[in-house]
Amino acid sequence: MNDLPDYTVRESARTKHVRLTVSVHDGLVVVVPSGFGRARIPGILAEKKRWIDRAMSERERRRELMEPVDELPERLALHAIDEDWAVDHREDGESCVRVTEQPGYQLLVHGAIAVPDLWRSALRRWVVAKAKQHLISWLGIVAEEHGFRVGKVTIRCQKTRWGSRSQRGTISLNAQLLFVPPRLVRYVFLHELCHSVHHDHSAGFWKLLRQHEPQADRLRKELRTAWRYVPAWFTA
Repeated sequence: MNDLPDYTVRESARTKHVRLTVSVHDGLVVVVPSGFGRARIPGILAEKKRWIDRAMSERERRRELMEPVDELPERLALHAIDEDWAVDHREDGESCVRVTEQPGYQLLVHGAIAVPDLWRSALRRWVVAKAKQHLISWLGIVAEEHGFRVGKVTIRCQKTRWGSRSQRGTISLNAQLLFVPPRLVRYVFLHELCHSVHHDHSAGFWKLLRQHEPQADRLRKELRTAWRYVPAWFTA
């Protein structure tokens, strides 16, 4: 099995079968049901080697096309809310970095901008704040339209999930949803709302989701490649 790429394993209580994912940032991830015997994983990967090779080759191609993560972006395209922000920057001798909104969708990033970790953290905080401002209320509107009730909602920066719902009913949304088209955001909302009825990905769950979103299958497939909308610096 030495010719297989490195991989990480993630357990999911909602998953009934082993699932493989490949992303630019996380590489090969093996999602397994809770309690799954991990000694079986190498054999499964060997069977899927042809698919893995193609997926990893595509991953390398996408990595080559990604923008540098240590250079301040010139623009931030928040497709979900139809906002396109121009980014300006200024070194002013401060030891931290701040992000200031200016008229006309202009962002000023100022402070110790020569330190990539600082400006990346500052821009991430700004995106998270925008997500809290827009996504939570938007989820409430979609829930009301489709007859669901919403409890607690949190905004996070998950690496592998666009959203999740806990057993207690808390919905967690990924701040990076701001970068993807609105149709995919609505799909994620409805996906998590349907988990208030079906806590797993059973046939009943997918039937309910398709009732609320007739294009669910197409959107689900499209969502698998939606990470390309997220700028590389965000997850660096």
